[in-house]
Formats: sequence, C-alpha cells, structure tokens
Amino acid sequence: MTGRARLNFAVFALAVVGTGWLGVAVDRAAGVETATGIATSSGSGTTGMLFFLLGPLVAVPLLRFLSPDGGGSLGLAPRAGLGWYALAAAFYPLVTAIAVGSGVVTGQVTVTDRTGLFAAAATVFAVQLIKNPIEEFVFRGYGTRTALAMGLRGRLTPHLAAGAVWGLWHVPLYLVWTSAADMALVTTLPMTLFLPLTMAGTMAASVLYGEVRARTGSIWPGVLMHSVCNAIATPLMVGGYLTFEGHSDAVFSPVAGSVVLIVLTAGAGVALVYTRGPATVRPPAPAGVS
Repeated sequence: MTGRARLNFAVFALAVVGTGWLGVAVDRAAGVETATGIATSSGSGTTGMLFFLLGPLVAVPLLRFLSPDGGGSLGLAPRAGLGWYALAAAFYPLVTAIAVGSGVVTGQVTVTDRTGLFAAAATVFAVQLIKNPIEEFVFRGYGTRTALAMGLRGRLTPHLAAGAVWGLWHVPLYLVWTSAADMALVTTLPMTLFLPLTMAGTMAASVLYGEVRARTGSIWPGVLMHSVCNAIATPLMVGGYLTFEGHSDAVFSPVAGSVVLIVLTAGAGVALVYTRGPATVRPPAPAGVS
C-alpha cells in the first residue's frame, strides 16, 4: 500500500505545515500581537498558536483511522529494550560536553556560572515530558512510520522526509511567534542563517530519533532523548550559563542547530541506519495494537 502511504504522507505534511501558517493568518486577521516570545516574555500564546499546536495532533488520528495504509502502529507501546533508553539518556549529555568543551578549549566559549543549573534542567525536563510525547507521537509515531511505508529509495530518505516536515513545522514559531529578545537568548545569528542551520539540525535529529523508532517500534526512547536535549540546551542558553565569542555559538552551542551537534547527531543517526540488518526494523503491530 505504498501509494496510500505516499498520499497520506503528503496530506500529513500539508496539514502539519499548513495549519501553522493558517494560525499566523488567523492572528494577523485578528490584529493580535504575535511576537510574544517563548522564553522570558509574559505572553500566554495566541489563537493562531492553537492551530499550530493542535493541527498536527488532530490530523494524525484522522489519517490513521480514516485512511489506513498498512504502515503499522503509532509506536505508543514502551517496548524498547533498556539499552535504547540508556542511549537516549546519555546521548545529549555526551555531545553537549563535546560541543561546549571544544568551545572552551579553543577559547570561544566561557562557562560563566553553574549555580542552579541542575535545578533548572530538572524543571525543563519535567515540562518536556509533557510536551514531547505529543511531538514525538506526531513526527515519529506517524511521520516516520508513514515515511518508512512509502517505499522510498535509500535508507536515509524516509527519515529525511519526516525531518523536513518536522523542521518546516517549526518555521512560523521562529519567524512569527518568538520575540527578537527571546531569539537573542539562543542565537547570535540572523534568521537567514539560523533557520538553515536549525533545519539541518532538525533533520539530523530526525534520522537519529527515527531510526531508534524504526529499530524499537516505540516513540518513547525518542521522547526521552528529545526531553534530555531540551533540558540541557534550554537552561544553558536561556539561563546565561554560557558566553560565546562573536558568532561561535553557531559552532559550539548546545542547541540542535549548532555545527558540532549537527555533525555528531547526523553521524550517530547514519551509523545506526547503515548498521541495521535486513530484519532489524520491528514489524508492524497487528491491527488495533499501538
């Protein structure tokens, strides 16, 4: 049923990306302030942001149950082995240490303070465990699952397709709903450079998260990995624990769109993809099993 899977993926992509920009149109038509920020401002969100957040969440179950394509389960069962959860927990602390440590050694990064970092990371992690099951359900549970069912050439292609949709979904968040002050907390780059790097980082993460999803049949290692990533990067950047020389954050920052993290994440994902045996991908669960 590759034809149906391809149709479903196209509809999924249009729904995910389109509802975000529909939300932008709703906000602009209503004349509401949009750049209310995500990190420090007191803005509580807009009606348009509800379209952005809920559109993908509504589209997935509708497509899953109204247009079956033989792609298998949504990966909701936590059936991955402990080794996958260990990988998920350890990956971002390791690559962040490499990225920031490389910056410190080359004189491009200064660690300004460590007071309260653990408590801040724990707080962000708790919030991420609420948000990321939804995001991983949409983009790995349905996106990766459907991309793998499309019969595309190349082992990386399905993950890159899912990653492109995931990255494009974020664009209105950065361009419209995030204030300049909040963007300045996470990057020194102009948007013309920040967005391509962020897209590259998102697609690299999609390869890694997606391959773990393919190997385990579960979204939950990805939920843990995604949550650890944000729990480390957000307080380090927003909390001012790191200072960078010039635009060196583009290389050494702990955010997913820095050059070091892109290279390490892509390398890990590609290594998993090309060490996969022919029978490694978990078979689709029987109908009705998540």
